[in-house]
Amino acid sequence: MNRFEIWNIRQQASSRSSEPPQPADKSKADRPYIIVSPDAVNQVAAYPFVTVIPLQDRKQRKKYPTDVWISPSGANNLKKESIAFCQLIYTIEKTFLDFRIGMLESAYHEEITAALRRFLVL
Repeated sequence: MNRFEIWNIRQQASSRSSEPPQPADKSKADRPYIIVSPDAVNQVAAYPFVTVIPLQDRKQRKKYPTDVWISPSGANNLKKESIAFCQLIYTIEKTFLDFRIGMLESAYHEEITAALRRFLVL
């Protein structure tokens, strides 16, 4: 798994209190997420966590400074216009990664990074 890949994440609550909270979705449906943790961390097999941000279908709504609008393409394999919510940052167990959907185009990498910096005031 690599930074800026899009993965489907299973929406299952953790049964062990020692585990970090997992992404929650009211509908309990699986959902695409973008990996935002650095590759130096993602590729360490012994490290069990990955940091992600959620994607959601883009509907008519105001765009906030931490939102990045993403259009579907052959590389990212998204089916609809989507929003990356860069203010909703989750660190989850790698075992919750279900399958790789696609790769975010490099044109979006800086937008995602800038939105994360804005939100985290870095």
